[in-house]
Amino acid sequence: MGIFDFFKGSGGEGKVLKSAETIKNPKAIRDDRVGAIDYVITQVKDPSKAVPALMARFEFSLEHGINDTREKEQCMAGIIAHGDDAVPFVMTHLKSTIKIAWPIKIIKALGRSDERIVECLLSVLNYSDVSFDQSQTDKNYDILCHLADYKQAGLSEKIAHFQNDPDERVRMAAADVLMEQAFEESSRFLEPLLSDVNPDNSRIRQTVIRKYLENGWKVKNPDIFQNRNIIGPVFIDQQNKLIVHQQK
Repeated sequence: MGIFDFFKGSGGEGKVLKSAETIKNPKAIRDDRVGAIDYVITQVKDPSKAVPALMARFEFSLEHGINDTREKEQCMAGIIAHGDDAVPFVMTHLKSTIKIAWPIKIIKALGRSDERIVECLLSVLNYSDVSFDQSQTDKNYDILCHLADYKQAGLSEKIAHFQNDPDERVRMAAADVLMEQAFEESSRFLEPLLSDVNPDNSRIRQTVIRKYLENGWKVKNPDIFQNRNIIGPVFIDQQNKLIVHQQK
């Protein structure tokens, strides 16, 4: 594009495209990138153009942490200003990116309700076999960690799938989500972990046992445990709750 073409396109499609290219370029001069961000925020009213352009800024980080945060905060504010109209474009980006921290912040800011936020987070979980794709495994783990902040009817059913994930961190994160749900709903997924002797799940099992002890949750099928013994000094009492027998 020649210099005259640029000025001819300024304020129109040409300037929008040029600004979008500058925003997503980590090697651009910072003042140019900040100016491009400001232009998109103040001049581009169409969310289908403005939001994707601003979302691209979250795909890289600068060595100068303060400047990096300032630019991202500026983009986030510009996206949130579009309100509900921004949501579809944020979701499109969230589904394709592996850098989810800032997009999730934006979804939470735009979410208006926990139910809507959970719906958005669930929609970007990858239920297929991603064991050979570490980036997708990490993304599932990060999303599950965020979901542990929410309690919602029906969430246990949708998360139980990840109890069988090949990655131990993902299985642990799924258990954390389940332990935050209503026990009546999640117990059928949690209770099998009490008898899971797979060494790969030892950390998860210990965490679930501790949660049963802390919350006084009842075991619904105590007969499967020989002598009502869970592990070591942990037993099931007559009320079907876990208890630790003190050694004499």
